[in-house]
Amino acid sequence: MPAALGGVVPSPRPTRSEFFAEAVGSALARISQTCPAALDRLVVGVEDVPERQSFIENHVPLTSAQDGDEHHPAKVVLFRRPLEMRAATPQGLVILVHRTLVEQLSALTGLPVDVIDPGAEFD
Repeated sequence: MPAALGGVVPSPRPTRSEFFAEAVGSALARISQTCPAALDRLVVGVEDVPERQSFIENHVPLTSAQDGDEHHPAKVVLFRRPLEMRAATPQGLVILVHRTLVEQLSALTGLPVDVIDPGAEFD
């Protein structure tokens, strides 16, 4: 029955950028439970695509990371479109976002991946 006649209107599916933001939020929530110290003094952001000058030999980066200092927090930027292009399925994107974020945090903090995300299987 149409909504105008009292029917139920199904909720719209999230846009790709909304889905990506949910995947990032889910990854951050999981990490905050397993290793909150990895998120100390860290800013995580999302951009659609990296700037051209950040390409290395025509390879498009999935993320960008910058160390923090006493005046500025460390930063990780996840690039939505390259990550979406790399993932074959929506669930694959959720996994890829999580793994990519964990790997960046490991590189920034020096903490092993299995400390940041115990039990995760990384290649």
